[in-house]
Amino acid sequence: MKIFFKKSLGLAACLLVYAVSGAMGATVKPNIIYINADDLGVQDVGFMGDKRYDTPHLDKLATEGMVFMQAYAPAANCAPSRAACLSGQYAMRTGVYTVGSSSRGDVKTRKLIPVKNEVHLKLDNITLPGALKAGGYVTCQVGKWHVGDDPTKQGVDINIAGGWRGSPHSY
Repeated sequence: MKIFFKKSLGLAACLLVYAVSGAMGATVKPNIIYINADDLGVQDVGFMGDKRYDTPHLDKLATEGMVFMQAYAPAANCAPSRAACLSGQYAMRTGVYTVGSSSRGDVKTRKLIPVKNEVHLKLDNITLPGALKAGGYVTCQVGKWHVGDDPTKQGVDINIAGGWRGSPHSY
C-alpha cells in the first residue's frame, strides 16, 4: 500500500507540474514581427544565401525565429499585395487591384475597360493587426501603410509614419 501511495503521489505531483506549466505556457504569447517590404527579392537578404547584401539584423531574426518558405506575393504591386496580406484575403477579394486609379493611359487608345478600383481596404475588413489586437497583443506599424488613411482605425495601436500614401508621411 505504501508503494502504491508513493507512486500515486509521484504521479499526482508530475500531473500537477505538467498542468501548471501548461497553464503558465498558455499565458505567454510569442512576439510577432511581420515585415512587408515592397520590391524585396527572396534572395536579397543574407539568410537566403545572397552575400551581396549585408542584412545582419534580419539574419539574426531568421535564426532566432521562424521563416516561412512556402509563400508568394499575392499581387504584382504594393497596394494590392499589402491589402491581401494584411486582410488575409485573396487579392481580388479586397477590391484593391492596383495603385491609384485603374484608368491609365490615353482613353482613345485604351484597349481594356478599367475595373473599379478601391484605393484602400474598407474599414470593416479585419486586418492582421486588428486580429492580434483582439487577441490581447499591442500592435505597432512602422513605415509604409498604404492600405488606409489611418492605421489606428484598422487595428494598429502605435503608428509611426504610416498613412494613405505609398511612402511614410512623416519621416
